[in-house]
Amino acid sequence: NHKTHEKNKHLEGLLQAGRDLKRNVRMTAKEWDLLSVSFHSKVVLFVRHGQGFHNVAAAESPYKCDCKENGGKCPYLDEKLTDPELTEIGIRQAKRLAKISAGLTRQPELVIVSPLRRAIQTALLAFPHLVSKVPWIADWKARERSGRHMCDKRRKLSEIQKDFPMIDFSLIENEQDDMFDPEQREPDLQLLHRAHNLLVELGSRPERTIVIVTHSTWLLSVFQCVLDISDSDFKRWFATGEMRLAEVNWEVDDEEDV
Repeated sequence: NHKTHEKNKHLEGLLQAGRDLKRNVRMTAKEWDLLSVSFHSKVVLFVRHGQGFHNVAAAESPYKCDCKENGGKCPYLDEKLTDPELTEIGIRQAKRLAKISAGLTRQPELVIVSPLRRAIQTALLAFPHLVSKVPWIADWKARERSGRHMCDKRRKLSEIQKDFPMIDFSLIENEQDDMFDPEQREPDLQLLHRAHNLLVELGSRPERTIVIVTHSTWLLSVFQCVLDISDSDFKRWFATGEMRLAEVNWEVDDEEDV
């Protein structure tokens, strides 16, 4: 099974790197009960993008996602999959989330999106009532694990700014995708560091209810290694178009270094 292979491969590397992740802020999380939030906690709506064309390509490919072992036949290496859009199924998945988000008792005050197209499209379809009402920020720290796979390469900044003028791209500094290494995938520890740093930053912001629309491996790293979560089911792999509501608590530990 391609999905099981991909999940297990990612998880093995992340768990090993997680042992080396130094944290000066301990963050715990549990499923939000939709009722109340403790004084020192925030509600974070974690969303994986809807189905993209790269997901379909991988599902239909006879090859697994292992660039080294299968001689360059990994389905994600196809340049046609560069920063792919949502499929019709992905669009429907995102629109289904809009019905849920509109009825939440606590409405988000901030939307953080990966700068990759499938995540932005999902966010706009899932939270249309928040457009122009709250800040929408594209943050490079929320993007999928970078490198090698063309689906995880960002388009030119000017192109995505033109397509999505309602998004604040001020955190994306360069026109070209300088994070993307065509020869190798981003190291696990580097991914964990930027995911950890983004959540630490969100803990210091004034907003109490926040949306993050992002990707499967980023979410796996957060739920398995960055956040301390006791419920094993809550830590499971995210499906496309899935939203998980978490109550997150930040605890500063002065004895550890970043």
